[in-house]
Amino acid sequence: MALPEHLPPLRDDIEIFAAGPSPLGTPSWRLYDPLRNRFFQIGEAEFQMLAHWHLGSSAAALAALQDAMPLAPEAANLEALLLFLHQHQLLARRERSATAALASLAPPPTPWGSWLLHNYLFLRIPLANPDRFYGWLAPRLEFLFRRAFWIVIALLGLIAVGQVMTQTDRFGATFSYAFSIEGALWIALSLALLKSTHEVGHGVAAKRQGLRVTRTGVALLVLWPVLYTDVNDIWKLADWRARLQVSVAGIATELVFAVLATWGWLLLPEGPLQSAMFIIAGTAWVLSLVINLNPFMRFDGYYLLSDLLDYPNLQEASFRAARMVLRRWIGLNEPPAPHAGLPLWALAGFGFGTALYRLVLFLGIAYFVFISFPPLLGVPLAAVEIGWFIVKPVVAELAAMWPRRSEITRARRRWYGAALAGLLLVIVLPWSARVEAPAFLTVAARQNLFVPASAQVRALRVRNGQRVKAGDIVLELAAPELAHRLVTLEARIREAQARLDKAATNSSTFDQADVLQQTLAERMVERDSVQAEIARLTVRASRNAIVRDLPSHIVEGRWLRMNEKIATLLPADGATLQAVAYVREADFRRVRSGATVRFFPDGDPFTVMRGTVRAVSVAASSSAAERALTSLSHGPLPAVQTPSGERLHGAFYAVDVNIDAPQAAPARTMTGSVRIVSESHNPVLDRLTGMLATINAYLGF
Repeated sequence: MALPEHLPPLRDDIEIFAAGPSPLGTPSWRLYDPLRNRFFQIGEAEFQMLAHWHLGSSAAALAALQDAMPLAPEAANLEALLLFLHQHQLLARRERSATAALASLAPPPTPWGSWLLHNYLFLRIPLANPDRFYGWLAPRLEFLFRRAFWIVIALLGLIAVGQVMTQTDRFGATFSYAFSIEGALWIALSLALLKSTHEVGHGVAAKRQGLRVTRTGVALLVLWPVLYTDVNDIWKLADWRARLQVSVAGIATELVFAVLATWGWLLLPEGPLQSAMFIIAGTAWVLSLVINLNPFMRFDGYYLLSDLLDYPNLQEASFRAARMVLRRWIGLNEPPAPHAGLPLWALAGFGFGTALYRLVLFLGIAYFVFISFPPLLGVPLAAVEIGWFIVKPVVAELAAMWPRRSEITRARRRWYGAALAGLLLVIVLPWSARVEAPAFLTVAARQNLFVPASAQVRALRVRNGQRVKAGDIVLELAAPELAHRLVTLEARIREAQARLDKAATNSSTFDQADVLQQTLAERMVERDSVQAEIARLTVRASRNAIVRDLPSHIVEGRWLRMNEKIATLLPADGATLQAVAYVREADFRRVRSGATVRFFPDGDPFTVMRGTVRAVSVAASSSAAERALTSLSHGPLPAVQTPSGERLHGAFYAVDVNIDAPQAAPARTMTGSVRIVSESHNPVLDRLTGMLATINAYLGF
């Protein structure tokens, strides 16, 4: 547009605030449009032109700028600024078309279906205007913003973490409390407390900087309620340190609670209150260090990073840089994206990282919605989630690049065609002839020794690693209760024998002899049973073996529970090893008896054991024979805890494997993985088929 003689006036509601130095170190300002709640970053030249805008004449404004600035803007600069103001409708025009244009800036009425589509995942419900409350509270919490307070908190935190590191066994014992019903209630209360104080921290810090805190309420994040506080006026702060203080206040508040609760757990005696302190501390540490500091979502972590870099609109700039890099990589002649203050690779890397993180997050949310809601609701909601947040941006970017496809060179097109054909072949053609599965290795002839009855250790005859012969005594136990029962039975047997002898010689009691004989026989059987139990208290080796896994707490005088494990006996001469693998339902039909197998122990990448498949289960296993393989022990097999015990989540089939060559007996069961030679198949196609089968089964088709 040509530069007019008379400058059109600016809108009366436009505000300008100082913004501190730009990424290049020059002064900058922020121009705020309250109608759209949007701000624009402008430099010193634009600010000076706006400062002289009231002169009304282009010539007068340029002349005044010549006197005010050494390097005054020229007519082209003023024309560019006028075009910018016109495009963003920041000019006050009186004609009817201008009024209509301004009215168009207000968000149009949203159809209820579109509103539900945008807001079922994240819905804000404002509850109150807390500005007066924070105005009263902020002066009373001024001590929280003093350096001495945070030095004390930092020292207490370091000492507390050090103390916890020395009490990991006690920490683990308390951790199990979190999985009880009472622990779950404390977790819910802890989340409510921490999120409330988190928002109070933001509000107090914002009010301390002179900002208005106009709104607080509840946000529903996938129907999970969380508090929020509106501190959007933070952009008015010119000093990035002041903005950083407001952004970090919520996390800092949670960390204070984490430190104090950790000390509560360390100092309080065992009991519900100590467990509650543990849960509050753990929840606070996780919320602060894992969730809130994540920079890839527009939460505290993102604003902290933006303020530390003093880079406003960091996410938008990173997406522009990532889009430019992607289009150039494809072969389009994309103009360079502005990236003042940060290297292009850093901005583009942050943009790609954010996109990848959101891809994983939205897929996870879609899966959560899919399994949490009834099929008639969960399937369309999950489809909407994937379609709106994943497919739609990809389609939009492809639509933007498609008209420019002529810019891509012929050689690059051929390369893309070959890559696409290769990808299709990878998806369709069978290229894998093996099945991989988690497994554990054990000794086929190993023997576990257990305490036969609750008893006291009289003597321990072996030690770890000792060789024993068949019949050697491993452990002698004593059960005073059994000894007392034996003495009592012996006395009753003598009494019954005497009465029987007397009845046999006395004609008046001769008819009682049969009853007395039966009583004597019953008591002798009971005595023999007790003697057998006492004999079992002497635990012996059943074969020549090596003693392993002997607990250190088994010492003379110690009481042991019934069925408590004593030790493991491993064959002393060449162990026969066997492995048990758990293959997925999609793979087990390709596994055949006699197939070649290789076992790879965990933590030992240089050891490979070869074997053959002995048998394949025809029914899915409800549980794993080795707990270390399940997710409850951080293993690869998904499992859930039920009242009747742990159960595998999904269909897994047990495959028994014989290890070919005799190996030295391992000290304990080893976990690892197996590779089984199988029929050729396509793993990618198998996964897609499995996903479709799961969806069909879930829908009941």
